[in-house]
Amino acid sequence: MHLDAGVRFPNYGTVMTETGPDVFATAASRFGGRKTLLVFLLWWPGTAYGQGFETNLWFVRGGATPAYILPTNPFETSAGGASDPIHWAPNLTVEIGRRTDGTSKWHKLYGTPSYGFGFSFVPLPKSIENGRPLEAYTFFSWPFARLSDQLQVTTDFGMGLSWRWKHMNEEKEVYENVLGSDLNARINWGFYLRYLSTPRIAIYTGVDFTHRSNAGMVQPDLGINVIGPKVGLQYNLASEAPTRRDIDPPTFQPLWEFVVGGAGGVKNVIAKRSPIVRANFGTVGATAAVQRHFYQFGKIAGGTDVTYDGSAGASMDGAGREWRAGASRRWAVGVYGGYEHVIGRFSALTQVGDTVARGFAKPNSSRLYTRYGWRYQINDRVWSTLAIRAHGFRKANVLEFGAGYRIRRVSR
Repeated sequence: MHLDAGVRFPNYGTVMTETGPDVFATAASRFGGRKTLLVFLLWWPGTAYGQGFETNLWFVRGGATPAYILPTNPFETSAGGASDPIHWAPNLTVEIGRRTDGTSKWHKLYGTPSYGFGFSFVPLPKSIENGRPLEAYTFFSWPFARLSDQLQVTTDFGMGLSWRWKHMNEEKEVYENVLGSDLNARINWGFYLRYLSTPRIAIYTGVDFTHRSNAGMVQPDLGINVIGPKVGLQYNLASEAPTRRDIDPPTFQPLWEFVVGGAGGVKNVIAKRSPIVRANFGTVGATAAVQRHFYQFGKIAGGTDVTYDGSAGASMDGAGREWRAGASRRWAVGVYGGYEHVIGRFSALTQVGDTVARGFAKPNSSRLYTRYGWRYQINDRVWSTLAIRAHGFRKANVLEFGAGYRIRRVSR
């Protein structure tokens, strides 16, 4: 066993750290078994931060949101009903994140944003009757406006999973899923004022919106949308300097891009409600679009979709026989426009389209469709996507996984 050089911690002097195969045995013999863990915790930070504790970019933060459930409220239409449905779904979050260090161009362009992962707990009123939903997600925090060296306006975007949304069916005395599925997608978007009160502590407050649904993979896909004020506290493991946005952005050359790609997914529909009979169907689609990368952070696009929906017209008659439209009537063609916000290799995309031709449609069904999700640029040519396609702006239709190819042309 040998001794490393002392490691200096801020305000604590020099700590000698022991390394080698006998370190835990030696610690136990000196201090006793119950103190071995303390020795380990002291030894580990010394090794991890021996090159400078103040360079640590990690942080922890927590927040609370008294969120109001927007119409339509799934607790009013859930199985078993509710004579006095709840209207609030408060949200408590605990997050672990990392600040970017400015070593990449996009770090500086975005004002050194942060990213990480978090856990959420939803303490619903009457928790015995309504369950205790849990969530896990990733987030990206962008300080897009600096009001002073210590005060920023930030926007956070998060995506993850949510489960345990249940309600007690008083007639059957069993818990039933409120959102149609026990496992659901969670999408979060918020705008906050962030104040760096000390080099280690930041306080933020603002408005938070969260959507939860199973993206149409299981029916009924009721979904739940909530909005409310949020307050939070962030603790940095190392000091954070006030942000100064005096960085000259690199020269940007506008580009034209032509993209082609394909996507597929599996969706679930209810063929019969009593008793519930569900069936899974596949969807595939192809797209072609012209895009204009018109400024450093953004692209606009116009294109066309061709989709095949295996669930077109799916239903069940009174005799229990399943029916759906013929293969030649499951196709649809649409045109769309969209915006894509670029964040390094990642980009967040939103598209709005109109179905100009389709083989089968239910009476009074909307032709408007939307798509929103993530695109990742694997290399200069090849990209992949994860997106939700919806009827109109809010009713999820299918979760799509896709890939494609792009050709770029620099404007002259």
